[in-house]
Amino acid sequence: GVIGCFYSVLSEISETLEHSQTNVKKDIIEKAEQYIYDHLDCNVSDVAKHCMISKSALYHIFNQESDISPNQLIQKIRCLKAEALLTTTDKSVQEISDALNFSSTSYFRKILKAHTGKTPLEIRKGADF
Repeated sequence: GVIGCFYSVLSEISETLEHSQTNVKKDIIEKAEQYIYDHLDCNVSDVAKHCMISKSALYHIFNQESDISPNQLIQKIRCLKAEALLTTTDKSVQEISDALNFSSTSYFRKILKAHTGKTPLEIRKGADF
């Protein structure tokens, strides 16, 4: 009857809304990622502003849709960039640390080791340049 039809339509609408919410969250994560790649000196507040949501909403979305936090994503992207700089340039570790906006060279070494399992020197030694 009419009620059965109503619940059937309601169920379809509900699934569609859930699906579109997931897409919106994935879009926000992609937008955040791209922003971080383009602005290596950013912080989580900058990323949230760029995505036009609050910091807490950004953390919430990452918590639901990603296995890392916004802070960890910033560190991960900085480490990817650091690996590229270590293997393609002869810039010093200090210069790379400064360029990627790490608070200190020792902190940079610590974060790089945590993300890659290697020190800057080990990364550089592995490079063929």
